[in-house]
Amino acid sequence: MKKILFTTDFSTNAKKAFSFALNMAEKYQAELILAHVFDIPNVYNYPVEYNPSEMKPEMIKDWQRTLKDFFANYDTKVKAKFVAVEHPSVMKGILSIIETHKPQLLVVGTRGKSLIKELILGGTTKALVKRSPIPVMAIPENADPKDFDKVLYASDLREDDVQALKKLVQLVESYQPEIEILHIYPDSEYKGIEKIEWFKELVKENIDYERISFEILRSDDNFSALHNHMVRNNFDLLVMLEKKRSGIIDKLFHQDLVKKMEFHTRIPLLSYNENFLLATNDKDIKKGDTVEH
Repeated sequence: MKKILFTTDFSTNAKKAFSFALNMAEKYQAELILAHVFDIPNVYNYPVEYNPSEMKPEMIKDWQRTLKDFFANYDTKVKAKFVAVEHPSVMKGILSIIETHKPQLLVVGTRGKSLIKELILGGTTKALVKRSPIPVMAIPENADPKDFDKVLYASDLREDDVQALKKLVQLVESYQPEIEILHIYPDSEYKGIEKIEWFKELVKENIDYERISFEILRSDDNFSALHNHMVRNNFDLLVMLEKKRSGIIDKLFHQDLVKKMEFHTRIPLLSYNENFLLATNDKDIKKGDTVEH
């Protein structure tokens, strides 16, 4: 990993998220891009004599200085770049930064510094989970900065999960974590055990990483089952793949679940989406015989 993008609104949660971004940049000796998206019409502390054409470049310089001052508080040898972008949409501003600077990971907080900002930032994070062309790591307000020793991948046992798992192993391999693949199935899915055995073989054929285990839980309440399992087993990172599916089980598993988890846990959430997988398609994935629902 060569570049990590960290976006901030300078809230307390954003500072917490920065600790994770900085830790990973140091671990991978990656460049850290610190970025802020601002909107000129919402800023009132500039003299009236500024005309719009002068205001934007001046504000870019001011926000870049603020980012540099923020970074200067940390004793680190990480190489940093400071980016300020004007855009009325925070999400679109972040996407433009990704397009320009080509980072491999985006790290964001899930809470803003005011009620209005929190609503905006929360909506932005949800939209990024769906639309970001790179993985998004969302850091909850109460997360404790630490290494990723235990990683939980919540799966509905599809072949595209294998590709996401390969990306995950590449991302966290330097931490050498235990990775548990968890499948939660409802009472109506009677082939849960058969599916996990099929998926184990698929993972074994495609992923060369020994510290992977598998677990299945039977529950009709995916969110509660997942949350309780994470808390009981002290995981450091939750990983999920945001999918677009039409099947009943897919809807059960993925309907807003990634977005719910973002706000109901102290554990960071790493989210991949199918757009990212399509853009980085691994044609060498071996296909197993699909187990029917």
